[in-house]
Amino acid sequence: MNIYCWEGYNQKKFIEDFPYKINLRNFISDFQVANQIKNKKINCDVININNAFIRDYLWKKNLIKELDYSKYYDHISFFLKNFKYLSKWTLSYNKKKVIGIGQRFGNLNFVINSNLIKKNTSELEGYNLIIENKNKFGILLFEDFNIMQIALSGGINPFKKLNDKEISSFTNNCQLWFENAKLISNNYLKLNKLLIKKQIRFYLTGGTYTCSTARREGNYNIMSIIPKKKINKLKQGLIFTEITSVLKNSKVNAEKYLDFILTEQKSYEIAMSKYTCNPVLQMGNPKILNRFSKSDLEIIQFDNLDDSKFHSFEYQIIPNYKKLLGIFKKTLSLYTHKII
Repeated sequence: MNIYCWEGYNQKKFIEDFPYKINLRNFISDFQVANQIKNKKINCDVININNAFIRDYLWKKNLIKELDYSKYYDHISFFLKNFKYLSKWTLSYNKKKVIGIGQRFGNLNFVINSNLIKKNTSELEGYNLIIENKNKFGILLFEDFNIMQIALSGGINPFKKLNDKEISSFTNNCQLWFENAKLISNNYLKLNKLLIKKQIRFYLTGGTYTCSTARREGNYNIMSIIPKKKINKLKQGLIFTEITSVLKNSKVNAEKYLDFILTEQKSYEIAMSKYTCNPVLQMGNPKILNRFSKSDLEIIQFDNLDDSKFHSFEYQIIPNYKKLLGIFKKTLSLYTHKII
């Protein structure tokens, strides 16, 4: 069974109990792996990918297998109450077909050292911090999410087709990000260490799961925050939901893997994986929620989850992705001296 997934599902502890042979491959760009599936460049039975790329892309292209409604629809009933609205991403547009299961979710915005920048201050200042803290912050390279945030921080909605003026504004804002950053890295563990050592004050794009390793070590001053001030009437937060689906051309009984990851123990294990901790939607089930210790809940900032609902855009497909990615990469190429 070939599975493509985000980091965490590939941990040895998580998969060692699965009774069938599986090959897992990680990726960090939903857009790229979705296109590889569409163009038949990879052999994939199960895909774990951010929400929009199931319903709004792969399902539309008739590449996702419909699941047994009577068996899988009920998993929605155990979603956390305030996040049941995210169940729409597991269903077809008419809500009559189940096309995947939702599990991990969370925000990707800012990670701060609250000893250097107060939580309330950072939430209210939002992206003004980029201007106010020149050479005092880092950029975590997650291209898809970076592009979304660069647009939003400039008052541009990346989830609609952009005009020339908006493209130009995105370009200028991209330049501002890289010009003002002290350093750039694709390794959130490095950035967490720099935060702890007070060598940077915050980094973006980051969230609950990128700072969870630092919090697991007791560094609760390292935390994810969501900007609460709108820019051009646009929310500034981003919330993602990972959906796990079976590819239509799969020749194996891939639903067995879905059943496996939905068990109480595996729902807990994927939430509290070694390097990336995230809340899971199944925490609405008291039996699963009770598996989390007080420390676990502190690590994933469980008490702050509702901020994600009220101050965030849901992860969506970017119509101008190729254009914006080209601008992003061209701008980044001018600042390679900042990469660590």
